[in-house]
Amino acid sequence: GAQIIAPSNFGSSTSAFSSLGAITGKALATTNTGSLSVFSDTLHTPNQVYVVNTANAASASATPLNISGATVAAFSPDALKGFIVGGSAASSLYVYSSFQALQGPFPLQGPGKAIVFSPNGAFAFVAQASAGAGANLTAYATCNNQVAAPSLALPSDPILMKVLPNLHIDGSDSQGNLIPDGVHILVLDSTGFDVITSAISPPATGTLCPQGLSFAPVQRIELGQGVLHPVNFFASPDGSQLYVVNGSSSSILIYNFISGSVIGGIQLAGGVTPLSADMSPDGGTIAVAGSDGMLHEVSTSLGGSDLVQLSFPNRPNFFNGFCSAIPPSGVP
Repeated sequence: GAQIIAPSNFGSSTSAFSSLGAITGKALATTNTGSLSVFSDTLHTPNQVYVVNTANAASASATPLNISGATVAAFSPDALKGFIVGGSAASSLYVYSSFQALQGPFPLQGPGKAIVFSPNGAFAFVAQASAGAGANLTAYATCNNQVAAPSLALPSDPILMKVLPNLHIDGSDSQGNLIPDGVHILVLDSTGFDVITSAISPPATGTLCPQGLSFAPVQRIELGQGVLHPVNFFASPDGSQLYVVNGSSSSILIYNFISGSVIGGIQLAGGVTPLSADMSPDGGTIAVAGSDGMLHEVSTSLGGSDLVQLSFPNRPNFFNGFCSAIPPSGVP
């Protein structure tokens, strides 16, 4: 079952782990405040999605949703809506809100791979892989859950996607075209990424919904590193650099928008490969779960370095959340 972890309790006499009971599945998304999470159970029949409210850990509640095969989810910045991809071949979009019944399914043109929101929360962007019609990016207005602008074709199947709040990027694409100002959506695939610049305008006079949305042509940037297997990627706080954590490489790739090229990488200690990664809010640290079973704290300052490697010893106590639960040899 799922657990709530209170990091402040580590090292104290109070357990850091609280059970959520019968809730099972993979955590797909969590709000910025940590109060709401989406879990997808694709093992049990029927499949379900649970929206867990942990605003009060002592009385956490869960809302089950009849969504099968959910693979991707994201919450709007204000945490009022959750967009969930599921259904057959992950080709349907659902919208959850605690203030209204579950909306959908809304048919997608292909399997949904990533969801992000505009900084003001007015639009949700859904990146979809090719299913005959080609890979694409579709924008939905969060106020009415309707398609907000014609879908944009993408050159390759998307893997990961981010939104940069910065309005200006001092750089150009692979063709030498300057990247215009606006809200920048970065879609990473196996060889490079697409920069999609959008402009948001006020709604029509006398209305509140939806706001206006327009896209500039898709700009392509190739990384020139062959085929990648990215587990995550991040932008520096000033938007000048991208860090790509590649599951098939022990080096975190660094792309610089100003030079328009890959300028190097940050080597992980021991030559391990990353299994997952995330970045601190200030952009100063990338935390990488490595293939060596250790957590690598990677600094991005001064070219970057793998400063600290943390291990989690397996203690013979099943109350320990990091216990492997594998009995010693010869013990039944």
